[in-house]
Amino acid sequence: MKERTITGLNIASLSSKSRWLIFFSIMAALGVTICGKPLYALAVAVLQRNDSSHGLFVPFISAYLIWLKLDKIKRLTPQIAMIPGSAMMIAGAVFFILGHSNEGFPLSVLSFLLIAGGLILVMFGTKVFKEIGFPLFFLAAMIPLPNAVYIQMADWMRQATTWGSVSFAKFLGIPLLRDGYDIYLPNSHLVVGYSCSGVRYLLSFVVFGVAYAFRFKQSFKGRALVVGGALPLSIAGGVLRLSVIFFSGYYIGPIMVEHGPHVILSWTVFTVLLASVILLDQYLSKKKVPKVN
Repeated sequence: MKERTITGLNIASLSSKSRWLIFFSIMAALGVTICGKPLYALAVAVLQRNDSSHGLFVPFISAYLIWLKLDKIKRLTPQIAMIPGSAMMIAGAVFFILGHSNEGFPLSVLSFLLIAGGLILVMFGTKVFKEIGFPLFFLAAMIPLPNAVYIQMADWMRQATTWGSVSFAKFLGIPLLRDGYDIYLPNSHLVVGYSCSGVRYLLSFVVFGVAYAFRFKQSFKGRALVVGGALPLSIAGGVLRLSVIFFSGYYIGPIMVEHGPHVILSWTVFTVLLASVILLDQYLSKKKVPKVN
C-alpha cells in the first residue's frame, strides 16, 4: 500500500509531537505571510471596535474548551483523513481568494480557520478533529458582523429596549418624557443610540450561550434552548440596563449617565445577569438528575 505523504513527507511515520510541530509551523508561516494582513485587521477590529465586547473573550473560551479535552486528545492515536482534509483546505483557499478579491478580511479569516481544520484532518484524522473542531471554528465568533446587518439588529433592539425601559421607569415612578429616542429626565437629557440598544448584549449572550451549550448541554433541545434564550435575555438585559441608568440618573444625579458610570453600570448589569442565569441553570440541572439510592 502506498504511504500517504505531503510533499514527500511520510505522515504515518511521524510522532504526534512532530505532527503538532509541523502543524503550528505551517499555521505560523501562513499567519505572518499571506494571512498576516487579515489577521491583523481582525485583531484591530476586536481591540478597537465599540459595537461589541465579546471578541476579546473568544480566544480564551476556545483555549479553555481545548484544555478540557487535552488529556483525551493526547490519548488519541494520530491518523490521516486525506480526502476530507484536502477538501476543507481547498475550501479555505477559495474563501481566501474571494476575501482577497473583495478586500474583505472576514472571508480571509474564515479561510485561515478552514485551512487549520483541514490540516488537522490530514495530520491527525477525524477523531482528533472532532475534539478540536468546535473550539477551532468558535474563533469565527470574533469576526465582526457586516455593518448593515449590525445596524438592522441594533435598530430593532433599540425599539424594544427603549419602549420596555421607559415603561418600567414610569412604573417605578420616575418622571420622564420620551420623544423618539430622546429621553428627558428632570435633571438630564439622554439619547438612546445604537450602542445603547442592547445589541451588544445580544451578540455577547449568543456567543457565551453557544460556548455554554457546547460545554454543559448534551441534547439538541437543551442546546437550542440555551442559544435561543439569548434573544429574550438580551432584551431583558437591555431594558434593565437602561432602567438602572434612568433610575440612578434621576435619584443620584446627571453624573451617573456620563460615560464612566454608564460603562460601569452596563458591565455590572451584564455580569450579574449572565452569572444569575448560569447559576439558575446549574441549579435546575442538578435537581433534574435522579438520585441513586
